[in-house]
Amino acid sequence: MKTTNKQNIEILKKVLKSGHLTAQEQTRVQAVLLKLKGYSHKEIQDITLKSKDAIKGWITGFNQGSIAGLKNQPLTKPRHYVLTKQQKDKIKQLITKHNPEYFKLTDEFWSVAAIKQLVKQKFKVEYKSRKAYIELLKYCGLSYQKVEFKDSRGDEAYKQQMKLRLKKKLKKGVLRMYW
Repeated sequence: MKTTNKQNIEILKKVLKSGHLTAQEQTRVQAVLLKLKGYSHKEIQDITLKSKDAIKGWITGFNQGSIAGLKNQPLTKPRHYVLTKQQKDKIKQLITKHNPEYFKLTDEFWSVAAIKQLVKQKFKVEYKSRKAYIELLKYCGLSYQKVEFKDSRGDEAYKQQMKLRLKKKLKKGVLRMYW
């Protein structure tokens, strides 16, 4: 037997009042409730600050599985950790006591590449993703930062210094320059 919009609205209101929802589930239920009350996808998007695709997915989930379609789904498989906690602690100990050069690694500082080489060297293990090594750096108490290259030509003091050097050369007659 198919339920009507009024019945669905009552079901959703009861679930919201029960308080047995996570914040994510509550947002989903409210979005579907708004849709049943006649709000457009755009209006719901503005209210919930969620994407149109997410809202459509929640409505479809509700239509196919009622409230269960809006609940968080348990992980289908547990996370697979390549290194044990003891191995991570050993790496943390090695990293804090030594720099990469101590292990004959190519980098001067601890980087993703250096950690990757160390893990492979010590434990014969290799993660599939770069993110796993970044997380390992965080576990060891280090922060991952992308390298920012600074163009020295953009520095005004450097420009002034170069102009002075060039003017001296011009006075000597070695170089001709106009600017």
